[in-house]
Amino acid sequence: MKRTFLCLLATFFLSGSFAAAAQPGITEITTSGTASVSLPPDTATVRAAVQTYAASANDAISQNNAIYDRIVAALAKLGIARADVALDYYNVRYHPRPPVMPAAPTGEQYGYTVARTFQVTVRKIAMAGTVTDACIDAGATEINGVSFGLSDRVAARVQAITKAIADARANAETIARSAGLRIVSIKSIAYPDNGYAEPTGMIAHVAARSSVPTNLDQGNVSETASVRVIFLAEP
Repeated sequence: MKRTFLCLLATFFLSGSFAAAAQPGITEITTSGTASVSLPPDTATVRAAVQTYAASANDAISQNNAIYDRIVAALAKLGIARADVALDYYNVRYHPRPPVMPAAPTGEQYGYTVARTFQVTVRKIAMAGTVTDACIDAGATEINGVSFGLSDRVAARVQAITKAIADARANAETIARSAGLRIVSIKSIAYPDNGYAEPTGMIAHVAARSSVPTNLDQGNVSETASVRVIFLAEP
């Protein structure tokens, strides 16, 4: 008897679930929305490198360390916090001298090469050019680029998502009106991991230091969001 009761109870819940899922008169409308927020940048990132050569690994490493220490000290004088200077890449490579040297000099460096790349976060964006010059003056052998971005991406992303959902609703309402329906609720919202773009700005490449200070222009950076929404509509 107890088993029969449980079976009847299960049947009741299942039939109720199917009835609820069917929702007579309810139509699903699936739309997507995309929006982008453009804001002025408030941070800059300077990417630089130090490359040294020597016959011995110790000499090449010592020279590289000394240059890097000078760069860090020069940046500190500009008010750049030590935590805002971060190592990106470090490599020690040996390039042996060939048994027979080429007749014409090729300019190749033989022995040990130490390559170090690092990035400097500049929180006073107007100082981006000054930081670039300071790195080169202190011994950086290359400036790989200067990019501009947002220190608070979350706030920009919230704005972009809000606008993207509004865009999806506008599309759904247009479809609903065309079909003689009206939106009554939302069934689900999907926000893909790749629905927004990394903030991008103007990137400046500086090859060598001249006597003229580096001036960098920056445009707005953008945050983009995409959503997929399923709306429920009825007559």
